[in-house]
Amino acid sequence: MKSEISGDLNERAERALREAAGDPGQERHAREELLRLAIPLVDAVVRDGFSASGFTPDELFRPGYLGLLNAVYNFDLSRGQTFVTYAENLIKGEVRGHIRDQAARVAVPQWMHDLNRQIERAQARLLRELGRLPTLAELANSVNITEDGIAEIFKAREALCYVSLDAQQREHDPAPRIDIGRIRGVRAVPFPIEYRVRIASALERLAELQQNLVQHLFDPGAEGFDKTA
Repeated sequence: MKSEISGDLNERAERALREAAGDPGQERHAREELLRLAIPLVDAVVRDGFSASGFTPDELFRPGYLGLLNAVYNFDLSRGQTFVTYAENLIKGEVRGHIRDQAARVAVPQWMHDLNRQIERAQARLLRELGRLPTLAELANSVNITEDGIAEIFKAREALCYVSLDAQQREHDPAPRIDIGRIRGVRAVPFPIEYRVRIASALERLAELQQNLVQHLFDPGAEGFDKTA
């Protein structure tokens, strides 16, 4: 299926790019026509790559279509890839992201993401300084978080990064219980990590409330939403 439409789609994508430098009306028409012709590509990617995901094709079509839209209107960013290759990559990326967002079994707060990035930066710096990968003790000393604390952060990292795309395999995905009380500093400092974690956790809860309020403002089903605006 994909091989049958690839040649025509690639040709039309190149034409759309050429017309992008000409009449804007012609460019718009060319891109809209390319989008219409490329819709079967979304169905093919979902069918061939995500049939065992546990999600219906209709549900996965929606994020896949966003990836196709991105490809059609930003094909100039493809860096030499054919349109079909570029579009497939963006479609797959959107579908994977949707599955992981919907199937995530552990909600990882933003401050935990930040701690993960801090650990990644420390690892890169120690690798440069030591000429080898650091031990857990060296990493703990560098970020001033106990080894037990880093182990808890790693649990969150595992839950964040490991989400199976296969529905049956996903039943056995890790869903660790994270004990934030174990995230403590190695050395005493004026503003220790355990205090920062508590404050960040409280702010995270407030942010969730704020997000719910914002979503309500822009939810078409919410009371008072102006559907004619």
